[in-house]
Amino acid sequence: MNTLTLTGSFSIAEAHSWLALCLAEVPERCPQAETVTFNFRSTFNGGTQLQANYSKGRVSYRSDNLSTIVILRDVISRIVSMGQIKVHIACDINEESIKKCLELIWPKLEYQSRLVRQLELARGLKELEATLEDLSYLNSELKQLLANYEDLHKEVDNQQIHLDRILGIITDLYIDKFKMLGQNVKHKTRELLDILKGECDLEKIVEFFNGK
Repeated sequence: MNTLTLTGSFSIAEAHSWLALCLAEVPERCPQAETVTFNFRSTFNGGTQLQANYSKGRVSYRSDNLSTIVILRDVISRIVSMGQIKVHIACDINEESIKKCLELIWPKLEYQSRLVRQLELARGLKELEATLEDLSYLNSELKQLLANYEDLHKEVDNQQIHLDRILGIITDLYIDKFKMLGQNVKHKTRELLDILKGECDLEKIVEFFNGK
């Protein structure tokens, strides 16, 4: 888990308001308790988790998604800076969580990539169909792919927003990893996207994240 810890002269209500600004699922009112704990699980990126625990003068966020920690840190830093609240912010990063996040979201990327490759193949078969009269030599799998061209095209179009979101999550994770190391790698995101959109595998993505 990656951990973000905040300590300082703030109330539990202020700590609650920071979380509420970051997550729509958090109730507006602060629960009447000395210590409050919320647990969240992402329904999109494979199930990464966030635990928020706070009391007067202390907040702890724990997540296996580094990007979640970075977003919380950046947003809360701006809030306390604008409010001139003295807060000490500390981050403890777990390198192993990066690979775990990639493993969680990989099945979704793999599915989207397979759809795109199938459409590309079906498009090629469609062009072949337009130039040749006899396609009886095609095996049953290719014939089925050709027959499903229109449905496949619609499916890829419908899934485009999901693919873009997946690519965005992985790209942000890459940027955030090196951001926490004091490095700006935005100039390398095009190379990463080329890998993600190609015939990549999980190991190749992990190697890129590791700078190999």
